[in-house]
Amino acid sequence: MSQRSYGDGCGTALALDVVGERWALHVVRELVFGPKRFRDLRNALPNASQNVLSQRLRELEDEGVVRRVELGPPVSARAYELTDSGRALEPVLIELARWGAGRATLDGAEMSTDAFMLLLKVFYRPPAPETPALAVRLVVGVDAFEVTATPSGVTVVRGGQSEVHATVRADVRTLRALIFTGLTVAAAADAGDVQLSGDADAAQRFFRLFDKERRPGDVRSSRADAAAGTGRPGPMVHPSRAGRSQQPDRGGGLRGRAVGGGGDPVDSGAGHP
Repeated sequence: MSQRSYGDGCGTALALDVVGERWALHVVRELVFGPKRFRDLRNALPNASQNVLSQRLRELEDEGVVRRVELGPPVSARAYELTDSGRALEPVLIELARWGAGRATLDGAEMSTDAFMLLLKVFYRPPAPETPALAVRLVVGVDAFEVTATPSGVTVVRGGQSEVHATVRADVRTLRALIFTGLTVAAAADAGDVQLSGDADAAQRFFRLFDKERRPGDVRSSRADAAAGTGRPGPMVHPSRAGRSQQPDRGGGLRGRAVGGGGDPVDSGAGHP
């Protein structure tokens, strides 16, 4: 716990004694989908100084919200992950994001990849009960997430290896535009902002499953305004075949340049607590 306390017996105040310091909930948000190295957290939270981030991690570790783990093989690296207590904060983060979504954002404010993935849970609009599941892999830089949309909800898994209907590679700004503006997957691919493999219609339907009327802050204006595709999802595509073509058994896929952030997949663990 921080040396500062509200000195209040209310559960809300007690919770804020633990996660109310600046950047504390950001750290929790960045760990919702799995462990990260200190370097990864620094990249995701560039406005937090190294000293402040180290202090928040120590405090959260002392309070049992996060813990240190060793990643590997093949390369051993020290990382942080949420404990059960920390994971229990996910619905709190979702509701906070929903509450704050209508507020204006600062000029130039960016969103981390994990923040965007959590946003999918905030704005998901379940389809009709008879709608079949739709699975899409979203790739941003070196990060990949499997997102499965069903009538009962949406799940997000980092680095999954299941078959999906489509794989979309883009940066966060483009992914936000695909949801919250009229930008279509085809137009983004033609412009070189997206690399797409698998079922293009399924990818377009996926981005229409979110409530664009309650978009968070300002996002890039659309380049195109076209109707989303209809029908059932096409064939599933295994990750080992992703990127070969638009359809899993034939060539002729939509191609564009790869965009998005990067990151060094290897971290010795030096320079952080």
